[in-house]
Amino acid sequence: MKRILMFVVLMVAVQFVGAQNDENKSSDKHFSGSVWATNNGISLIPTFNLGKPAFMFNFSIGGEKLSFDPQLRFSMEGKPWSFIFWWRYQLVNTEKFRFKIGAHPAFSFKEINVVKDGEAMEIIRVRRYLAGELSPTFKLSEKVTVAPYYLYAHGVEDDITQHTQYIALQSNISNLQLSENLRFSLAPQVYYLRMDGLDGFYAASSFSLSLKDFPVSASFMMNQKIDSEIASDDFTWSASLVYSFNSIYRKR
Repeated sequence: MKRILMFVVLMVAVQFVGAQNDENKSSDKHFSGSVWATNNGISLIPTFNLGKPAFMFNFSIGGEKLSFDPQLRFSMEGKPWSFIFWWRYQLVNTEKFRFKIGAHPAFSFKEINVVKDGEAMEIIRVRRYLAGELSPTFKLSEKVTVAPYYLYAHGVEDDITQHTQYIALQSNISNLQLSENLRFSLAPQVYYLRMDGLDGFYAASSFSLSLKDFPVSASFMMNQKIDSEIASDDFTWSASLVYSFNSIYRKR
């Protein structure tokens, strides 16, 4: 798995170098993102959650092929939860098929209690991870896509999970019209998760309601354990308000 991760990281690095000339030739750049306010922060892998209200900031900056996609998450108390710094490169982009690869360093923050000079105190410990992803997407129609997904993450510190594999079959049904202005989207998935010697199967689904030409939407997510050895909640859910934006910039 480390070799797979290194391969993906090297592929992203090689494509990054090659993409610079292409991206520089193109005048169009995007800056998009979303800000989430949620009652329960759900992780990139839906099995895990913060267990309390959170703010999540997702951004994407780049050109047609290469993008930098940071994800910054905090509890509503202002304490950091996790920072993920994605670099993604689009290898294939056709009308019916897209294929992206990505790699990131990630930082996860956990509150722990320690005793210093005889006094108990709370500190935030940083745990570091390196990860790579493979993300093909098949477009079945204007509103339906199917996307197998693979992620491998390696824990840098010795006392955290060393090897995480997340294999999912994801789909997206978007922009279903409920009324003249109300839109509905659904994104179900089933996935397999393996962490060191433990594994499990899960099902998750998210859906959103949005108004035409209005930047704020409502999003709901549910995650159900099917059969797992991994310590986690049997059922998790969250409700969120999401502000989204997308801007295109052109050099003159």
